[in-house]
Amino acid sequence: MKSSSDYQQTDPAALVTRPATPLLVDCRTTLDPEPWRTAGWTLHQLGRPGK
Repeated sequence: MKSSSDYQQTDPAALVTRPATPLLVDCRTTLDPEPWRTAGWTLHQLGRPGK
């Protein structure tokens, strides 16, 4: 099982071309949203307002 720190160290730009729709739901609100959004991901985090 991966820990949240494993996901925090992931390079969002390296993964953005993998899914047909780069959408990520961060249920634990552990990710910094800016690198993900800058890389082209749609990021939804529970408890945080969307942009």
